[in-house]
Amino acid sequence: MAPPRYGDVPTSSLPADIGFLPVLSANLLPLAGVLWFGWNPGTLLAVYVLELLFLFPLSGVKALFAGRPPTSFREDGVFSLSDNDLVDKRGSVSIHDRLPPVYPRNVPFATAVVGGGAWVGVFLLAPLSEVVSVLDVLARPEAVVSVAALVVGQVGETAAEFLRRDRYTERSPYALVEIPARQAMFLACFLFVVVLGGATVALAGFVFVKLLFEWSGFRAEQGGGGRLTSWLSGPDSDATRGEIDVPDGRPSVAIDADRRAVVAAAVWRAATTTGPFYVTMAAMVWIGGTAFVVEGTPSLAVWVGFGLFGLCLLAFMLAGDIVESVLASGWLTYRRFGDRLVVHDRLTNESQWAAAVGDLRDAEVVATRPTDRYLGTRTIAATVGWGDDETEHTLGPVADAEAFVDSFDLPVGSTDLPPLDRRFVGAAIASVVLTAVGVVTVVFTPLGPSTSWLLALFLFPAFAIVPKGFWKLAHP
Repeated sequence: MAPPRYGDVPTSSLPADIGFLPVLSANLLPLAGVLWFGWNPGTLLAVYVLELLFLFPLSGVKALFAGRPPTSFREDGVFSLSDNDLVDKRGSVSIHDRLPPVYPRNVPFATAVVGGGAWVGVFLLAPLSEVVSVLDVLARPEAVVSVAALVVGQVGETAAEFLRRDRYTERSPYALVEIPARQAMFLACFLFVVVLGGATVALAGFVFVKLLFEWSGFRAEQGGGGRLTSWLSGPDSDATRGEIDVPDGRPSVAIDADRRAVVAAAVWRAATTTGPFYVTMAAMVWIGGTAFVVEGTPSLAVWVGFGLFGLCLLAFMLAGDIVESVLASGWLTYRRFGDRLVVHDRLTNESQWAAAVGDLRDAEVVATRPTDRYLGTRTIAATVGWGDDETEHTLGPVADAEAFVDSFDLPVGSTDLPPLDRRFVGAAIASVVLTAVGVVTVVFTPLGPSTSWLLALFLFPAFAIVPKGFWKLAHP
């Protein structure tokens, strides 16, 4: 007998609020810690901070399934990703019969909330370290059990309510990532209040207030509730997108984007543009976490542990950046139906945008992509539409640029890339070499101060400015 497909299990007979029971039960354990184990304010807050650090990646996973498209404008949101090309992607992908569809447009929200969670952890651990050692808290069995129960409760609520009741179809990724971010703001505000008023009654009251926030977050995911619920879920994110007008019949031309060039360009962009900033972010998490989690001089094991965590965070952010770029254009096919261009995504099997061929203007070959020079592909930038509908689109990269230009009547004079000015290319290479030699000299020799390695980590993004500037000047 074949297993049931996702959504076949009836759940409408169960009360809607029963999905909150796992979270309610788990939050009673910290209350027991306050009343029977004599937890101090630092221990209670450390338990909730550790839970929050798990809640961020869980919210990222939930955001992948959010069925409503994100709005393009967020005035009051904590996260803003409107400038990410992947956010406008249409369609979804089914990865397993027992799971709801995953929307590629939601991947930037998942990566952003995980990276943001690491930052939140550092900023919450900083004041928390003044009153308690997180390692000492983790040495208490009842505290570890409470953290595990809180995490299991959140996972149980996600499985019982968010997935099995199809709540994911009613939520936007913005709303899902707003909830943990705003709960972090709540913890930060009450951190000082609870530490100052550490009586048992005050701590018990804090547990109940935390439970109120959990309930409001639960109601926010259901689309109901009052003012607190509305604040937790963030600004209104109801958005709809019109259908793409695709002519009937078979296309006369269909040209695929060169996925090898897309991947190469994504790796190059991650290494040269976003990578230096990610290195600094991971270094701050490493150094800040090491300084805040333990009191006094950290041991080698703590340094190595947080160093590995920083490397994993760096790898995650770089991989997320590459995956987002590949998902945005790696499976695109450019089709022509009569006088219309239709851009179709083979991964989601849905058309992304369409325009009249005659509306493509100001087209030119993008000359600054080194991957196109190395692989022989071409990427073309063009203006599409008129007036308020005018949009800049990037077409490609494609392997046969001449055929692509001819097939879609693009006003491109030549698909040849202009020769590089070798003087500026040499200057770019020399600047990279000189920067590397300078960093090594300052960090690993007595010529630099003892904290020079720390300064080099924080100035790492600035090191890429000079060679990138020379590279741009190399293009006439």
